[in-house]
Amino acid sequence: MDIFQKIFLYLGALIAASFLIMALFALSTAENGQLSVEGLSHMEQQFSSFYHFAKWFVYIWLASAIFLFVRFLIRSFR
Repeated sequence: MDIFQKIFLYLGALIAASFLIMALFALSTAENGQLSVEGLSHMEQQFSSFYHFAKWFVYIWLASAIFLFVRFLIRSFR
């Protein structure tokens, strides 16, 4: 396994785990089993800062995925 595959796999797992934690935070604000915009409004700042922080990791993850896919195509048709 080379460095690009490790970046793709481990960073993908990290991104998935962090989004799962954020989803659990959002679901913890549900009242009587109902999730509402009013219930999430007090967490708007945290969600926006998480988005602005996490998007750079997603860009790196996508770049490694594109590189791996192009490398796969080159090796397949060679």
